[in-house]
Amino acid sequence: MQPNLLKVKSNPKREEFKLRISGVEIGKHSYSIDCDNTFFELAEIPDLQEGLVKLQIEMEIFEKMITLDFHFKGNVTLPCDRCLEPVDVNLDFTDHIIVKLIPYLEEKEEEDNLWMINENDYELDLFHYVYESISLALPTQILHPDDENGNSTCDPEILKKLDELTSRENDSDEIDPRWEALKNIKR
Repeated sequence: MQPNLLKVKSNPKREEFKLRISGVEIGKHSYSIDCDNTFFELAEIPDLQEGLVKLQIEMEIFEKMITLDFHFKGNVTLPCDRCLEPVDVNLDFTDHIIVKLIPYLEEKEEEDNLWMINENDYELDLFHYVYESISLALPTQILHPDDENGNSTCDPEILKKLDELTSRENDSDEIDPRWEALKNIKR
């Protein structure tokens, strides 16, 4: 993930993700940013309905390098893949980036957690990186959790309808002849 890949209109919320590096003293610096509904609207994460993820950034500046440690903690609301009702998803994860400051940026070497930028750059734009980090941390399947008895806590009306549709599908004894022919194939 490289900085400045996502060109988005200027917005006060978006500006919070730009960390000034030019003229900043060598040493450790801490930042806190709230990834709230405004952030999620700007990022356009599919299906995300609302949320608040608190982001702590520990930046350490060296002579020709910057290290960034991220801690994401909060929750977001997404639709359930089974019943489409809202589900709260808790997020709590960390990430790390190393930024190398080089005199002349001829060609960028791309690695996930290594950025190379011109040593004269004024700031780091972390918006796209934060967007990608949250997107990748979301579970691939969003479902309401089961209760203590192992029963789904999804909308009962939707579950009933899904059972009806599944039973109708299973009642059909007629099998497509193409699938029937595949049963006879042996390895």
